[in-house]
Amino acid sequence: MIQTKKAGRGSDQFPLRLPDGMRDTIKAAADVSGRSMNVEIISRLEASLSNAKLEDPERRDYERRIRVLLDNEARMKDHFKDALNALARGDAERAQQILTPLTWYDRQAAEDSSNGVG
Repeated sequence: MIQTKKAGRGSDQFPLRLPDGMRDTIKAAADVSGRSMNVEIISRLEASLSNAKLEDPERRDYERRIRVLLDNEARMKDHFKDALNALARGDAERAQQILTPLTWYDRQAAEDSSNGVG
């Protein structure tokens, strides 16, 4: 929670103009949650402001990249396991077939590195 002290009569006040109908909407939401309109507004503002950090576009991009890397890592592990099993069976040709697509990951990583990505 962002709020550090309880709001009361001595707290900061900010006159606010609401669009037509919004006061009734806030009142209805406050009634449903069993809170005053003031507490309802403060709670929703706190939630919105704390979530704003999570909605940062750069952060979302990093999270997306991490998910892609983790997904690729899992797929690569499966490929390596399959290739090792093929080698254990003495099937080097199958192991090569399994590992050949993985050269794409090496090329992509090198390209990303040279382009300053990652």
